[in-house]
Amino acid sequence: MRRWIIPVVIGLLALAAAGSWGYNQRLANRNLENFLNNKYQRAFFDMTAQVQNIEVLLSKSMVAADPRLDSTLLMDIRQQAAFAQSNLGQLPLNDALSGRTAKFLTQVGDYADSLSKQVGKGGSIDAKHWEALNSLYQQSMELNQELQGMQYKVAQNNFYFGELVRQVRKNLQNNPDNLAQSDFQVLDQRMQRYPALIYDGPFSEHLERTEPRDLSGLAEVGPGEAQHKALSFIDGKQGVDYQAAVTGSAEGRIPAYRVEVSPAGGSDSEKYVMDISKKGGKLVWMINSRPVGNQSIDINAARQKALDFLKNSGFGDMKATYFQRHENSATFNFAALQNGVVLYPDLIKVTVALDNGEITGAETSGYLMSHRRRDLPAAGISREQAMAELNQRLQARGGNLVLIPLGSEEEKLAYEFQGRLGEDNYLIYVNALDGREENVLKLIESPDGTLTM
Repeated sequence: MRRWIIPVVIGLLALAAAGSWGYNQRLANRNLENFLNNKYQRAFFDMTAQVQNIEVLLSKSMVAADPRLDSTLLMDIRQQAAFAQSNLGQLPLNDALSGRTAKFLTQVGDYADSLSKQVGKGGSIDAKHWEALNSLYQQSMELNQELQGMQYKVAQNNFYFGELVRQVRKNLQNNPDNLAQSDFQVLDQRMQRYPALIYDGPFSEHLERTEPRDLSGLAEVGPGEAQHKALSFIDGKQGVDYQAAVTGSAEGRIPAYRVEVSPAGGSDSEKYVMDISKKGGKLVWMINSRPVGNQSIDINAARQKALDFLKNSGFGDMKATYFQRHENSATFNFAALQNGVVLYPDLIKVTVALDNGEITGAETSGYLMSHRRRDLPAAGISREQAMAELNQRLQARGGNLVLIPLGSEEEKLAYEFQGRLGEDNYLIYVNALDGREENVLKLIESPDGTLTM
């Protein structure tokens, strides 16, 4: 009996070892596939964002009139094109699938570099170069639209690039049935329609300050006073008894108490959470994440609700700028006013529920970091002189005086113009002292609101 037991045991051990080895191999292959899939998705999403940036920057370069601003925009285009090209190169695509897109990214980067050097030497963007930029802009718009559609598919299908990984492993890159591969083929075919060019060769960054200016010199408040302050900020229901409790603290640029406010016996869905600054007891941010019902008030009424909230909360004279709607809530941007001048660094965001007009969110860090009374200079040029500095291709209007942030500390008094070129709308800022063009923002408008880029 022993003669056959030993071979059987050895055979079973060998079988188990083979099975274990096979399982480990499958697990290793699966982990490698997941790693590659994640790597490709990250490269694809980064590339999509960079192409979107290229589109926006190209549109701004067509609107800007100041050579200094043009040079900055062109250098940014070159940089974004280089990043996008690098990420495209990380995707598992052969030249037939990515060739024209890669050529476009090289082309737009090289052209921007060449034109930037020309502008830096005292040249300008003449009609010929403007048409070239317009051609690149049209291509970038179509490329961006295609990539956005593909991005949606990637978000819906986590194995989108996993399919390409398997195709590469099986050497089936020529099979057009693959979803991702087919999309890249369509993309490349569309980009082929454009000829090659011949050439030579939000206002939020200012929040990096370390000290909140609006809180300078204010006394420290204790936890009890923070709770009392928190109760004054909520937009609660009439006749309901609310209770506040400090649940922690937040450090950082604006040290604050974390406070929760809820109705006595109420559910968590009715709870407010907010930060109250330890200096001065001011609201830093607040949110009430309750479910919002169907809309019953319009945007104008909601905007007025937000303005009333700011006034009752101790914030000074404010002007509503833009808003964004999301589901049945609307978030409004406000900037402080001083003698009729809009102070864009001093920003506050307020969210209003459109079912009953309740204030369900606020964020005031821009205001707290920047706000103080400025010594505003008198304008050195007239509105008409400032408008004369704009790109003559623009249909321009407006010209109100505003204060805009430039970098982390510098601020400039400027005239704000609304400009239109084709189907696109822009905000252009001309220095009110010397007539130099300081900035261009592109307006992204939709039925749900307006954003700037």
